[in-house]
Amino acid sequence: MNLESNPAPVGSVSLLKLKPKKLIMCFVWLCSILSITPNNVAAQSILPTSKDGAIAPDDWLIGKGRAWFYHGEPAASTSVIGSRAPTAEEKKVVDKAKELFANRPAKVIALIDGRDVVYKDFKAPANDDSYLFSFSMGKTITSMAVGKAICAGKLQLTTRADEFIPELKGKALGVATVRDLLRMASGTTGGDSDATMFTPAQNKLWTEGKLNLLDTIAEDRLSAAKKGVFSAYAPGEQFWYKSTDPVTLGIMINRATGTTFAKWTTENVLQQAGISSPVIIGEDKHGQAQADGNYRMVMDDWIRFAIWVKDSSMEEGCFGDYVREATKTQIKNVQKNAGKFFDGYAYLLWTDTQYAPNTYWAVGYGGQRIGWSLANKRLLVVFSNSENWISELYELQRAWANAENGKKDTPQMFK
Repeated sequence: MNLESNPAPVGSVSLLKLKPKKLIMCFVWLCSILSITPNNVAAQSILPTSKDGAIAPDDWLIGKGRAWFYHGEPAASTSVIGSRAPTAEEKKVVDKAKELFANRPAKVIALIDGRDVVYKDFKAPANDDSYLFSFSMGKTITSMAVGKAICAGKLQLTTRADEFIPELKGKALGVATVRDLLRMASGTTGGDSDATMFTPAQNKLWTEGKLNLLDTIAEDRLSAAKKGVFSAYAPGEQFWYKSTDPVTLGIMINRATGTTFAKWTTENVLQQAGISSPVIIGEDKHGQAQADGNYRMVMDDWIRFAIWVKDSSMEEGCFGDYVREATKTQIKNVQKNAGKFFDGYAYLLWTDTQYAPNTYWAVGYGGQRIGWSLANKRLLVVFSNSENWISELYELQRAWANAENGKKDTPQMFK
């Protein structure tokens, strides 16, 4: 996907021939179009695409990333994952999952009930030892890391970015609070339409280990206020999906905790989830993480993380309260610059999809998904080479959640 620097024509009507009232109406209409056009016309997508949209080829999806990335230790005590055969009612859903897995570009899939894996499968070259790349699904790990920092007294939802990042003073991004950033509502311009924030030149520097993420988010093209029709957007006013907000949260955690985001997240989130293998977290050579989604774990550890999030949402205390807030709609997805299947956004999680009511989702580019049910402990974890089948996956989670006690809420695919 490329963003052209030359503006596209917006119509053939001659403004000079319009009466004053119509001229004003035309001007407002034109401003509306411009207000939803990405401000960063110099950027272009650095993520793989095809004629069908977003893709995640195997060489992106499977692997250990750059040599300088952070490698976090597994938990001292590994969380136990069970397995069992499906019940008669569950078997209908599992059979549909097997059919989808065989005929869609899914690479890895798992259906989980509580702590038991009821169905799991891989396609080569993926296997149990493969490191699977989160893409933006990792934003949910970032959200949990923020929650842990809040409960440790390091941050508050009302903490402004410039309180810990003085480099952002005087910039719109600096005024955004933790809550604004968690809801993708910093009010800033963002980056490309697929939410990446690097220019092609910066992406080259990133691959060479020469990019500083703090310098990047401080650039005016990312830290300036996004323009509306008549005025700039204020923090908290509008949802606009972008990488800038979670990356800013990552740097805030660096400063607030006195350690790197990657180390904090490994020790306070992933080790707490009981991961069995090292985690790999993408960061620059200054210890500043790509907290917008650069995590790599083996499949069973992605399952462990998914189970831990659900278990945490049922606990008493500060962190349980945070996760319950983090998994319910906090802001409406009106502009739909991303997440076309979702009407709501929580704290770096997606909510309100008609395809799977009463669920919340970690969503990654190219078809990476974790789906949780609000009604029970039924989960779905999928890694995929493409997301051109994703509505079927949402319906699968709906059916899986409703397989408990034979509930009757039949998705279209089962009719």
